[in-house]
Amino acid sequence: MARHSKAAGRTVYTVVPKAELKAGAHRAEDDKVSLAHRVSAIVVAAGVAAGTAAIANAATSGSSTDLAAGAAELGAVPDTQQAVKTVHDVNPGGEVGRLLQFQQMYAMQTFEQASKIAKDAHAQRAEAARVEAERQAEMRKPAKQREVEGWIKEAIKVLQANGTNIDNNSIDEIYTIIIKESNGNPNAVNNWDSNALRGTPSKGLMQCIDPTFRAYKLPGYDNIFAPVDNIIAGVRYTYSRYGGFHNHPGLVNMGLGGGYLGY
Repeated sequence: MARHSKAAGRTVYTVVPKAELKAGAHRAEDDKVSLAHRVSAIVVAAGVAAGTAAIANAATSGSSTDLAAGAAELGAVPDTQQAVKTVHDVNPGGEVGRLLQFQQMYAMQTFEQASKIAKDAHAQRAEAARVEAERQAEMRKPAKQREVEGWIKEAIKVLQANGTNIDNNSIDEIYTIIIKESNGNPNAVNNWDSNALRGTPSKGLMQCIDPTFRAYKLPGYDNIFAPVDNIIAGVRYTYSRYGGFHNHPGLVNMGLGGGYLGY
């Protein structure tokens, strides 16, 4: 229906048949939204989900390129005709579900990777703290003790390379024997015990007599007064006679609350 005003002040209404409505005429919208629009809305929702996940991943990785790509996905609007074409090939609802499931899996992988990085970083910090604590403890030891333990560590490496089952856990035991036998003096010689009376005085850090040293030294480590050479022979003798430091008479007696006994 159209309204026209006449010069005389009268208004005339003209009824236009429904069939004669022209393009652009006023009409009520149909309640049914087109399939293309509904598909577009679903795909836009999927784009939002994908873009959000991409932005989250970019924020974790620190990549500005990925962040920009995620933002583009977030704001992307699918082509309507393409969406109409797609609806004939796939189920839009199922496709969106698949995309969301993929994004959930991707987000979980990103979270797990971040967790592993954090765990590894924590382990590295803990190891660094342990090493630093050991270094500080080492520095608090007297200079003489650090020197003797340095010889012990070097001897242990040689012993390991030559088949002796020993490691740095034995440092304290060897150090105790050395202090009790020679007070850490590599040139010490015992001229008063029974060995000395037989003409074979005990010598060096672990107080080996010459026959024992020759029997248990290693090739190339032939000086009874050399700290590492003497330790090698003394350890090998202990392993051969007592099976290890757990049966060393001096250490065993000390463990029982008694004094040190020579071996």
